[in-house]
Order: sequence, then C-alpha cells, then structure tokens
Amino acid sequence: MAASICLRISLNLSDEKMAKLDALGPAVAKMTGAFLESRWPWPKTFSVDSAFCFTLHDPKATVVDVIAVESLAEELQLRLFGTSDSGEVTLLLLDADQTNTDEFKRMSHAEIRDAFKAPIKAPPLEGRLMAINSKSGSPNGMQWQDLSQERRTHANLAQAPETGALNVEWRGIYFAPRQFFIGSAAAPIRASGAAEFSLVDGADRLPGDHAESFDMNVLQASLRRLEAGPFTGVLYLPICFSSLMRKSARDFYEQLLQTLPASRRSQLAACVYDVPRAPSFWALSQTRDLLTSHFSSIDLQVEDPGFEIESLPPGSVASVTFRLPAGEERSRLNAIRQFMKQREVFKRHNIWPAITNVATSAELRLCLMERAPFLTGRAVCGPLLQPVGGRPCGIEALPFKVAA
Repeated sequence: MAASICLRISLNLSDEKMAKLDALGPAVAKMTGAFLESRWPWPKTFSVDSAFCFTLHDPKATVVDVIAVESLAEELQLRLFGTSDSGEVTLLLLDADQTNTDEFKRMSHAEIRDAFKAPIKAPPLEGRLMAINSKSGSPNGMQWQDLSQERRTHANLAQAPETGALNVEWRGIYFAPRQFFIGSAAAPIRASGAAEFSLVDGADRLPGDHAESFDMNVLQASLRRLEAGPFTGVLYLPICFSSLMRKSARDFYEQLLQTLPASRRSQLAACVYDVPRAPSFWALSQTRDLLTSHFSSIDLQVEDPGFEIESLPPGSVASVTFRLPAGEERSRLNAIRQFMKQREVFKRHNIWPAITNVATSAELRLCLMERAPFLTGRAVCGPLLQPVGGRPCGIEALPFKVAA
C-alpha cells in the first residue's frame, strides 16, 4: 500500500499579520510546489489541497521519508522572512486516518497555529504529528508525537477522581554505611489494602501507562505529609522519564511541581524512573532543568546492570538506582555484582550507586558485601504507615517492619 501523509504549512504570525495571510498564499504555493517537484521526484507524487496544504504520496514505500521534507522548512523560512525574527515557518506532517486528515485540512490558519503550539495541551486530532521548522536539527526536532496517546492521557487526567483522601504506604530508603534510613517513598494503596504501583519493587509494579496519575497521586500524598508538620528525612517523589520527553506531559509536570513548597525543597528528592540505558545529553539536561528548582537531589532508576554511567556528566545526578530484575535468585545476585563492578566509575563521576527491589536476605548480604550504599526493597523495609526518614537501624534489624 502506498504511503501518504498530509503536509500543512503553519506561519507563526501575530493576529494582525494572520489576517493578511491569504495574500501570501500564492507565493507559498508556488515555492512549495517548485520545491516538491525538484525534491520529491517521480514516482513520488503530491497533490495540492490548498495554498498551505499538500498531500504527499510515495507508491514504493509504506512510510513517507520525512527527512526529504526537512529542508523545505528552512527554504520557506528564508524566502518569506529572511533571517529576521518576524515570523517562523513550521511544517506540520500528520499521519492519520481519513477522517482526522480531512479535519486537519479544514482547520483555519489560526486554529492550526494555536492547536499545535508546543507544548500541545489537548490535541484536537488523533494520529501522529511531526513539526519541522528551521530549528528542527535540534535534538527535540524530527520526532513523531503520538496525538492519540496525548488525547488519552489528558482525558484520563481530566476524569481522574479527587485523590485528597487516597491512602498510601511508605517504604524506607536505607543508607548502609551509616545504618539509618535517610528517607521514604510512597505508594498508593488500593481498596484491597495492597499497593498498586511501587518504585522499590520489581518492574512489574511500575505504573506503565498510568505513570502520570501515579506520579500525581504520590505527589499529593507527599504534600499532605508536608502540610501535616515537620519530620526528619527526605521524601522521594516519582517522575516518569519517558513522560517528560513528551511535550504535553512535560507541561503537566511543570504545573504539578509548582504546587511543591520551595521552603521544603531540602526534604524533597526526585526519583526518575523508566530511564533508558544511555539517556542523551539533551534529554538529561531537560530533565535537570525542570527538576532542580523543586528537588534537592535527583535519582535515576535503571533496569540495566550495564547502565552507562560514563554517559552521565560528573555530578549531573545524585545517584543511579539499579532495579533488580525478575528471575531466580542466582541471576539477581549476578546482576548485583555486574552493577557494582562500576563502583570506581561511580566514584569518578561523583554519583552514588544504589540498588532497589532487594527481596531476600542473600541479596541484602551481597549488596552489603559489594558496598552498595543505598538500598530499598522488601528485605530492607516493609510497608509503613508513616515516613521513616532519619531513623537509625542496625543491619541485623533489617527488614524494618514496625510502623513509624
């Protein structure tokens, strides 16, 4: 089946200039048509839907090669606005079914400009969108954005029930060299009394598609604890890394984090989960830029014992926590050894290693033998009614199970 995709040309102009946009139509259509004739050669074809809208066809491909369209944005930018800041050309590529494509073609210039202005808060269409402009060579350019997923995310958040009375359980984060708990992480509790999702257990307990609602629920529970009065220790709040990479979800997190009291920043740490093996410098910088003003430290949770610590700038995060994988104990013990082999690399990069999902006494003993400083999991601390930060606890007394 031939690939086809809809191309809309969006000009970021003021409302006054937007009213005169039709006058630019013939010039834009002429330049775009000439460009596509030379850069979109036969057997590829295109059809003109309007002066600012085209449909690209590629009979020999199942997906359209969008790289070939990238330079069109820069060419139109230079022809229409030169190098000034008076306007910006953005090419919007929509890969969707016929109903959404037809609606995309019918949208006015102003609707296109406002609906897809980054970050997209509530996409009006379903499908996949790519925005290309003269700056698309930056790391956040040339990426498909799943509008259908964004619509589902915003619908779920809009319909989420009030969570002010949500119960949570707390799990302690243990600092082995000093033998005390430095802080706690919360997990919302279902009506059955069991925690639905958790950051200190196995990967099967991660929230997955429910990441934003899980993070929001834990933040709200932590806020209630902060408002209840002073306490010792640090609260670790979950932040989904992959969600931060989506523009609309990032906007959601920015608003959510504004509710955290700046005066309690020293008692708040961000626990960033769903981190890839080698996060890009750009992605890590974006994460740090968002979180450092709200949290005193940042922890990255990873699933790979061979996580590339050397890819992180020295001191860029406070710690990297390895989640032990599912499987038999022998393989989990080997994973502990593999992760802690990088102990000297951690030291050179001024980053602490940590291990979570420590579930058995044998795993705990090996973590201590390998000198893993920060530990969490069932073998370290059971579910508690209150945060346990600042409490001394000898190694022989683990797992700590008494409600605080």
